Amino acid sequence: MENYSFIRVVGKGSYGEVNLVKHRTEGKQYVIKKLNLCTSSKRERKAAEQEAQLLSQLKHPNIVTYRESWEGEDCQLYIAMGFCEGGDLYHTLKEQKGKLLAESQVVEWFVQIAMALQYLHEKNILHRDLKTQNIFLTRTNIIKVGDLGIARVLENQNDMASTLIGTPYYMSPELFSNKPYNHKSDVWALGCCAYEMATLKHAFNAKDMNSLVYRIVEGKLPPMPKDYNPLLGELIRSMLSKKPEDRPDVKHILRQPYIKRQISVFLEATKAYVY
Repeated sequence: MENYSFIRVVGKGSYGEVNLVKHRTEGKQYVIKKLNLCTSSKRERKAAEQEAQLLSQLKHPNIVTYRESWEGEDCQLYIAMGFCEGGDLYHTLKEQKGKLLAESQVVEWFVQIAMALQYLHEKNILHRDLKTQNIFLTRTNIIKVGDLGIARVLENQNDMASTLIGTPYYMSPELFSNKPYNHKSDVWALGCCAYEMATLKHAFNAKDMNSLVYRIVEGKLPPMPKDYNPLLGELIRSMLSKKPEDRPDVKHILRQPYIKRQISVFLEATKAYVY
């Protein structure tokens, strides 16, 4: 820790806390996730070590950058990661106070999340906890997907992770039916995030856990966003198909003509901005 000066606590969780720090020689800001190894369970310990291990191997413009990790003499595991000044997507959407985002913004963020997910899936990694609280924004509104602590490296494309894990709002029907899940569960969560960006509401909401589970497993799909191109609604609907085999994979999503058109539009805009 001697290389960093403490600025403030940015988050607390069951695992420990997250601090904003400044690197003394680089002058750059980072966040440091701190996990108490003495009090944490074997599972939490394993998850944190796995996150550090995983992050150190990932290099993608839309995934939170990893700086370093170490075990302190104080029985703490420290993971230093890139700081996303824009905070998380969940709070960004809340701040809209019901005022819908421009369609171009929804799609631009969606594509960046999808590209991060495609990169993970190509490496046989499932995120397993994709939600708007785990998607961060930089100062310039670039998406960074984070919190890979419970991601699982799949041995091969056909391996299925069957642990029940994640956040109920974003959990796919097959998880509640105790069926093993693969990358198509991440696609469901991606659909939930896209729905949230387009409507500023959870795709599936209920007063209690039982009703929520019923909605996800048996219930009808929520009404699709009316204020945007119907193709966006169709795409979200396909990601929220109850049967995993009916959901497109991320590579297929990024190749859809509607998405490709949007990508070329913001690539043009980026070019104009750079030059």
